[in-house]
Amino acid sequence: MASPNPRLIYLHGLASSSRSAKVRFLAGRARAGGLTLQWPDLNTGGFRRLTFTRMLDQTRALIRAQPGPVLLLGSSLGGLAATWCAQGDCRVKGLLLLAPAFEFLQNWLPRLPVGQRASWERGEPLWIHHHGENRPLPLDPLFLQDMARFSGTHTLVRPLPTRIVHGEQDDVIDLAASRRFAASRPWVRLVEVDADHRLAGVSGVSGVSGVIWRQLEALLAEITATGEVTPCRR
Repeated sequence: MASPNPRLIYLHGLASSSRSAKVRFLAGRARAGGLTLQWPDLNTGGFRRLTFTRMLDQTRALIRAQPGPVLLLGSSLGGLAATWCAQGDCRVKGLLLLAPAFEFLQNWLPRLPVGQRASWERGEPLWIHHHGENRPLPLDPLFLQDMARFSGTHTLVRPLPTRIVHGEQDDVIDLAASRRFAASRPWVRLVEVDADHRLAGVSGVSGVSGVIWRQLEALLAEITATGEVTPCRR
């Protein structure tokens, strides 16, 4: 017997917001398809005091707030958060990850100016451009300290339907990180596209946006075709 369509929850990335182009595109397509999409603002509580743990706690609370299956969508750091949240919650039935931030610190820290990275590591805030606010905002060193606890992916091994869309010209999170993640996990399908980290072109129905939506449709078909429970550890 087929299970009901899962709720869709979209998680934005670092220094982004719930008003991004990806959200607008996905919300429009979901609405047209009669699907329920939620897109929490992960900046709630203040960007300066943001931590990855806070992102996880907020997402887990949202998953628990309503009964029924969930499909998590995540962009960049939101993709990493989605993967962590899926490990111990059997309500999560699938993952669609857009340029997920696997090996985040290894990718991101070397791209920071040496002086800024050094002062951040000494305890001063890091000023970064926040795309949602369109202005520089400070981020406390607590983010860096907390993020170090989630640097590895060896424990992210729950075998549930997972699709990754990652750009070949990504200069923020190297495509190789997604390739390494998918290589040892046969339940993960990696789709490489001609795009950068933003996966530009999400406002239309062709190009990269079409690839993203087709992967979501494929996940929904796979999830709703069976009522089996995917193994996970609570």
